[in-house]
Amino acid sequence: MKKKSYKITFSLQEGYKPGAKVHRINFAARIIKEWMTERLADKQPVVSGLLQAGTLFFPAKDTANGMVTVSPTAIFTGELSSPEDISRKNKEVKQTLESLAMVLKEGLKQESVFIVYRDTNWCV
Repeated sequence: MKKKSYKITFSLQEGYKPGAKVHRINFAARIIKEWMTERLADKQPVVSGLLQAGTLFFPAKDTANGMVTVSPTAIFTGELSSPEDISRKNKEVKQTLESLAMVLKEGLKQESVFIVYRDTNWCV
C-alpha cells in the first residue's frame, strides 16, 4: 500500500510589498480548523495535516529592496495512509485540497497558494 502525500504552501504576508500585513500562524490554524469543522458538519471529505511556520527565500523581482525576498510562510502537510484514506479517488482528494487552498487564499489575502499532491504540483 503506497501512501499519498500532500502539501499546501502559502505566505502569511498579504502580497509582496514591503510593510504588507503579516498574519500569525494561529490565524491560518483557525482558518483550517473552521474549514474542517464546516466540511465535517456537511459530511464532506477533509484532509488531516500538520501546520508549520517557515521562511521562503527567492530572488527579488524588484532589486531596489535587495536581491533576495524573504517571506514568512506556512506549510500544511499530510498524507493519506490508512486503508480507508488510500481508497479515496485522486480527483476527490485534489478537490478537497483545492477547497482548503482557496479558503486559505481568501482568508490570508494571497495571490497564489501552492499545492503538491503525490507527484503533481499546481497553484490556485
